[in-house]
Amino acid sequence: MIESGDEAPSFTLPGVRDGEIVDLDLDGILGEKVVILAFYPGDFNPACSGGETGLDALDLFTMQKDVQVLAISGDSVYSHRAFAEEYDLHMPLLSDSRGTVADAYGVAVEDDRAGYLATRAVIVVDHAGTVQYTWAGAHPEDVPAAEKLREAVEDIGDSETAQSRYRVGHAHYMEGRRAFTSAMNAYEDHEWMMAQTDFTQAAEEFDEAGEEFNTAVRFAGSAETRTYFERAEEKAEALWRAADWLADSASAFASGEGARGDSLRGDAEAPLETARDLHEPPDPDEMPPEDDPAEQDDERPVHLAETDGPAATLDADIDDRLGTDSREETVDGGAAGDRQDEGAGAEIDDEELEEITAELEEQTEAADLSDPEPEQEIPDEPEAGTATGDADDDVDLELTDPTAEDQEDEQQSDDTGDHGVPDSL
Repeated sequence: MIESGDEAPSFTLPGVRDGEIVDLDLDGILGEKVVILAFYPGDFNPACSGGETGLDALDLFTMQKDVQVLAISGDSVYSHRAFAEEYDLHMPLLSDSRGTVADAYGVAVEDDRAGYLATRAVIVVDHAGTVQYTWAGAHPEDVPAAEKLREAVEDIGDSETAQSRYRVGHAHYMEGRRAFTSAMNAYEDHEWMMAQTDFTQAAEEFDEAGEEFNTAVRFAGSAETRTYFERAEEKAEALWRAADWLADSASAFASGEGARGDSLRGDAEAPLETARDLHEPPDPDEMPPEDDPAEQDDERPVHLAETDGPAATLDADIDDRLGTDSREETVDGGAAGDRQDEGAGAEIDDEELEEITAELEEQTEAADLSDPEPEQEIPDEPEAGTATGDADDDVDLELTDPTAEDQEDEQQSDDTGDHGVPDSL
């Protein structure tokens, strides 16, 4: 069997990954991830009892972004597909139908009557393609110890890979800082929707940063760099939690739920306090720094940032905008939001409606009593030169023509037929 320190033989095999048949190349994976090669006798072998497959311990490593598990047996890809579906396996299953890869690694079965091509064995290969750990079972039912495998993976130190992952994590972290600062500005100005969007983006960036920092921790080549990677991971995780809480808080304020928004704002205080106590992740180009930033924190306030530039400092923003003084402002804003919410959602019941109706009727009656409508009377014939109605009423004036009376008398004379002849005639 191949031994630790040997170079892992390259290979390309067909296999099943996520239900799809694909070709996987070992060289295409090395350099990015630690590879665990798991040789096993075959699908549905005697070790498959009680819902177990003999690969279950290895399947846990599929959750690590920097580790790739490849299970290899002599079965066909169609058998592998049925096997993976039956036991819900997430690792790729490769088909070494001719046993060439098993032979190259020294785990092939020499007895043709065994019914399978490879013994059960596990081989751990580092980023450079060097074997770092081996294990072989005496019987097909044997399974490797998960703890031993975990230690083997954690013991693999690759400073170059660690530095590369830290650099990627630092880029995500700085982008998270930018989004977080923008969110804090919007939050302070009560622009809730904008704050929610930026806090959500910040949370995503901090989450990605934390995963990359975690990978850097596992591959750190020295205790000193590992310490800085661990601090960076802790700070990114704290800010991720804080941004997540604040995004929900902004969403609550936007919906008029002031009390809930302020409660969520309070939940963010604990992770923010953790972030305040940790220095900024050092620049990747200055890793490891000459002076430990944690020791410098004793000489100056912890909220002072270690970087300058157009992007506002995150720690300063946390202390200035999320300190105890600003909490009062947030509470006031939340109370206002509650009041608005209560006003918008208030309903009038039947009893209140009756009271309002009665009050309106009383007001109407009082108005009628104070300004009664005058009775309809036939007005006297107005004298010449006088106006009808009160002077205060907004009506037209009716004036009498001075000649109208004489004209009427003449008309009456015409109607009698006298034609102006005197009575004496």
